[in-house]
Amino acid sequence: MSKKCSVRSLSDSALAELANLLVSTISYVQYAPDVHLDINIVMVELNEYLAQSGATSNIYQDLLRVILSSDYLDANMRFTCLQMLLNCGVTFLVTEVFPFSYYEKILQVIAAQGAGLRVLNIKGIWVKEEHMHYMYEIVRRCKQLVKLYVPYIANDQLLEEIGKCSTRLQILDISGETDITEIGIDVLAKGVCCQSLTVVDVGMPGEENICHSDIALILEHCPQVETLSTYSFVGAALKFIYDNVDDRFKCRLKYVHDTGTDESALHVIMSTCPRLETLYLDTPKTGCLRALHTRTLRKLKIYKFVVAELLPLLERPIGRNLRHLTMIKGTGNLELDLKRLAVDTVEFTDEDIMSMFVQHDFKVLEDIWFTLAPELTVQAVELLMDSCPELQSVGQLTGWSLTPDDLALIRGLLKSGNSSIVLTPNGFLA
Repeated sequence: MSKKCSVRSLSDSALAELANLLVSTISYVQYAPDVHLDINIVMVELNEYLAQSGATSNIYQDLLRVILSSDYLDANMRFTCLQMLLNCGVTFLVTEVFPFSYYEKILQVIAAQGAGLRVLNIKGIWVKEEHMHYMYEIVRRCKQLVKLYVPYIANDQLLEEIGKCSTRLQILDISGETDITEIGIDVLAKGVCCQSLTVVDVGMPGEENICHSDIALILEHCPQVETLSTYSFVGAALKFIYDNVDDRFKCRLKYVHDTGTDESALHVIMSTCPRLETLYLDTPKTGCLRALHTRTLRKLKIYKFVVAELLPLLERPIGRNLRHLTMIKGTGNLELDLKRLAVDTVEFTDEDIMSMFVQHDFKVLEDIWFTLAPELTVQAVELLMDSCPELQSVGQLTGWSLTPDDLALIRGLLKSGNSSIVLTPNGFLA
């Protein structure tokens, strides 16, 4: 049978109860018709209650995490709790998603009360130019930052502030469509965090919205960088350094994503990345894989490739050292044990599924996704649940021959058996 859901921990239950107490108190003060209290005074009193009860900084930040990520609380309640709970002892903050009207107020609160933050993730706060000066102030005041996540909003001045102030920064997310140019990247790469940065998420997968020669500046001047996870042309950046700066260059990259890789580019990747553990090749050129010769590689992801070129590689020591192999749109045939299976359209019947799963061992299969499977019914779902002990998700069920009653029945079976399987009827992984 499939895996069971884990039992909720006592600490999580206690945290939820405390969060509910705070939220219900604030809600009563703000909305009860017979109550006329100053919310600012109430917030002070609630903080005094928490302090007298022995609340630690971890409790404050855990409360913020639970409340800010709640789908059931409105923006005003979540902002009030942010205003009340954020203090100099809080080291971790994820803002989550807020309406535009709250952006300025949230940035003001972080700038004023977040001096102790070591991790700041402002995803969901799409800062516009008129509010960017608050971001500059946050970087200047939050001098303990180790991890900063500001996707889609970075510009050259923000990188300049980071390069001047963030002496401890290790992880920086400035990914997405941004206004970054060579000027900002140069200041960042040569700034006070150049020796501490290990992860820089920059650019957009599949798009060279930042020139590879600019990315080369990061690799050249930030020697501890291990991954540029969202950048898809790392090979080109490495080759730029190899061809124009230093043909003996070595870096600490453990993850490389490259697009349109040819054999010479892969040779450069092998030469400059002696610690490489994970490699993603997007549409590699014919013959490229001959250059793959590292023994440190543990994960290989490859997209739009010729299977016949991969087979000899798997028979070499590099293939035996691999722990994860992801293949997408390969041309040709290859037999493996499966952990995840995704197919757009299948004509399988319930009998076909039964035949396959009786004759073959799918003991490690975790996810199965058929976008369109009009012949599969509730019987196929039950068979998958019974046959795959590691199964975690089944989808996309809107493309199967299942009625709403069938889905209700299966969900009832899962709930009664405490199964952790996620059914995905709407086309999105839950």
